[in-house]
Amino acid sequence: MKARLIPPYENYTGNVLWRKEDFINKVDDISTSLKKLRDMGYWASAYPEGDGITFKYTKDSYQKSSIEILEDFSICFEWVEIELAKSRSSNLELAELEGKNKNMECIVIVPIEKIFIQETIEIGKYIFYCGRQFDEESHKRLSEQDGSYIQFNCDLPYIDLLKLNSSIDHNSHVINMCLSIAEYALDLVRFSHSSFTRMEYTPNPAGQRSDGFYDVEIIPCEMTHLKPIKISGISRPLAVSNNWPGPQVDSLYYPGLHYLSSVYDGIVENELSKLVSSVVRACRQSFYSIGAESQFLNLVFALDGLANIDPNWKGWKQRTYIAALTCNNSLIKFKKNLEVYDELYTDVRNKLVHDGKDFYELNVNANESSEQIFKYIKIIIILIESNGFSTLQELRDYAVHLLQQEGYRTASVEIIDKVSLLRGKNPNYPSW
Repeated sequence: MKARLIPPYENYTGNVLWRKEDFINKVDDISTSLKKLRDMGYWASAYPEGDGITFKYTKDSYQKSSIEILEDFSICFEWVEIELAKSRSSNLELAELEGKNKNMECIVIVPIEKIFIQETIEIGKYIFYCGRQFDEESHKRLSEQDGSYIQFNCDLPYIDLLKLNSSIDHNSHVINMCLSIAEYALDLVRFSHSSFTRMEYTPNPAGQRSDGFYDVEIIPCEMTHLKPIKISGISRPLAVSNNWPGPQVDSLYYPGLHYLSSVYDGIVENELSKLVSSVVRACRQSFYSIGAESQFLNLVFALDGLANIDPNWKGWKQRTYIAALTCNNSLIKFKKNLEVYDELYTDVRNKLVHDGKDFYELNVNANESSEQIFKYIKIIIILIESNGFSTLQELRDYAVHLLQQEGYRTASVEIIDKVSLLRGKNPNYPSW
């Protein structure tokens, strides 16, 4: 077992620090060692948190050196490997001793702007607090800020908490970690309220203030010497901000939201849920993409991933599969989606990727194109929720089952013939 000794300095008492878990069953040994210390003229007391002791030499006015103090402690705590600390920071010394896998449950509070919430809303582990002026139970707020914010419980690495305020870079690391978790809460808002054709309904990224700084408040829930802390910084030098007021969120009732919330809470964990989480993250990033081309292509890539497209499926094989997943068992919607999606893929995606075109060179609306792909993604997620799918194979079997039906085969031929004729190409029918 190891420990670090910080000698007394100025008006501060000294500390001996160790991993609480290593010493949790050493209460009697610690008491015996403390008695030996006191007999040598020290005042010493164990921390109630169990991660060390505080002390000072009181026998006479003689000021013992660090080496002399270390020798005394080595005698009294002969069962502990004690070495002099490298710094005067208890937290940094504890971080050196602590294991990398230890987490601490915390309440995290992240402000949100460009979103109007008139009444506090709770969904899963996330609480969306309205502005203080609208809050009828403002006495329950854990944050002093007056604006809206997201509050949630999560486990944060203990080492990272110990190192807070040790450097700007480390603070930025912790801020971004908390922002990433908070963004899943805002994903629920973007999924239900945002649109690529109405970008003004997109909230600002979590934690982002109007001056470019990001704020995070962290309140440890476990027994610890760590105090609640608020950290701020420009953890993301580049940012996108909504120039309009943002969406008004009165409730979070929307198809797919219960499923997404269960995924983010860890209630639903399976092959598909992991994929859905990454796909919704991709949608989030598209909302804040500066370039229309990257916005659209990121969504196309996300849709392909969610649909589990076989790399060998090309042309109409891929198009009919997407149309089947997004048609809600409707032949009318299947035919419409097949034609629209083929146009988006062939005349937009392929020209952006293979011909190096920009959207201004294409006779299409960039935001409408992105919105259509976003709708397809939402339809598939709602399909997963309504059918209780948990594997990629279940999703694929669903689409293939439709495509093997006579009505869908006939509809496929009809649209393929129509589009091929307009393009002056021979039709190529996929086999399912």
